[in-house]
Amino acid sequence: MTTAEIIAAIPAGSVLLVHASFRPLAKEGLTPAKVIELLQIQLGKDGTLVMPTFSYNYSGICDVTPYDRNTTPGVENGILSEVFRQTTGVKRSGNPTYSVAVWGKYAELLTDGSRNDAGLGFGSSYENACKLSAKILLLNVSNNRNSMLHYAEIASDIPYNDIHFREAWGRTAITIDGEMKLVEKFPACSEAFGKFDKPFLATGISKQLGNSFLLDSNSMVEYIVKEMRRRPDIMLCDDQACEPCTLRRRRLREKGLIK
Repeated sequence: MTTAEIIAAIPAGSVLLVHASFRPLAKEGLTPAKVIELLQIQLGKDGTLVMPTFSYNYSGICDVTPYDRNTTPGVENGILSEVFRQTTGVKRSGNPTYSVAVWGKYAELLTDGSRNDAGLGFGSSYENACKLSAKILLLNVSNNRNSMLHYAEIASDIPYNDIHFREAWGRTAITIDGEMKLVEKFPACSEAFGKFDKPFLATGISKQLGNSFLLDSNSMVEYIVKEMRRRPDIMLCDDQACEPCTLRRRRLREKGLIK
């Protein structure tokens, strides 16, 4: 499928969270601005387009600069997200670690209407997107790039989400208005998230569009919460060198939730 055909499959008027690898799009002769335009046209005046602009402005990171929603670049979110962040009419949330850029009908709710101190958890732009029945487009990427899975992990209320991805990063963030204490529900490793590609397709949570996937956020979160009750360590990778997954699995053992 071409990118235009994939975008045409998105329901008009949707709230759409996009993760993308731009390289395959460039091979079609597309520019980031053109892809953004195609998405906006498809979503229409009642639609909302969301992309992650994570910048990780944790206080413990060496030489960290204060987060400014207007100027701080995203880190490893991809060129499509970075161009979108700077597009006219796009708003950005005030979260200094896991911000999002938003265009459209619900831009205000998903930016200034969400808690600045909540990354991907309760009160965040991600929770509000779920409440709006958001769709998720994984454009030429897999679920290991699906940041809404971190919200699902936190929504499960499993007793390990206070364990940071990198403890040395600290639990506060630096912003242009000073230091911000963050809600202690932290996303961690996503290396194992690709395991959900097949079950999401099998259960109808996800629809495959060429090398891309279109998912329903509410069905996905419901599935993950249910699976985590059955198998609390399902989100964790098996790499013994992965600090957060090792510590989270240890916590589950200490609480008698896994062997």
